[in-house]
Amino acid sequence: MVSFKNITFSYGEHKVINNLSFSVSDGKSLLITGASGCGKTTVARLITRLIAPDSGIVTAPDRISVVFQEDRLIEKLNVYRNICLPLEKSQIPYAESLISEFGFQEIKNTAIRTLSGGMKRRVAIIRALAFCGDCLILDEPFNGIDKENAGKISEIITREYTNKGKSVIIISHNVSDAAALNAEVLKL
Repeated sequence: MVSFKNITFSYGEHKVINNLSFSVSDGKSLLITGASGCGKTTVARLITRLIAPDSGIVTAPDRISVVFQEDRLIEKLNVYRNICLPLEKSQIPYAESLISEFGFQEIKNTAIRTLSGGMKRRVAIIRALAFCGDCLILDEPFNGIDKENAGKISEIITREYTNKGKSVIIISHNVSDAAALNAEVLKL
């Protein structure tokens, strides 16, 4: 479960979040949307404890899988090494099954720098899924990904997270992403 109780956060004098409260039960999805600069990514940073609130209480699991707004891949490494870099040895077989399911078996030894933006995005998603967090945060997850692949990814996320009782939080300008993941919508 992820919950915010009366969260306030400011960058200096600029208050970004003011008295925000919400919760996402285990096995549920929430899409957070709103105008640019309204604090969507800040919410993700608060959940992952990259920053601390000025006031209020954030409750979240210790083990969180994240797909950041930027892919955060190591360009000189290949697909396989980028995916497996943060994983424990016991997670490698699952990562390999995801590589195959995503159709990346043929390119797993290809350097990241040679891939298209959509392919890089899918590598970032595979890495987050393979990490097997108790919660999954996706910041603008389908940027550069075609509708067919976005649908397949949504099915995998549903199977591996919500169907297994884990929370999913999607941050997106595109409210239609909510339907694909059966998510409630919170507009900031």
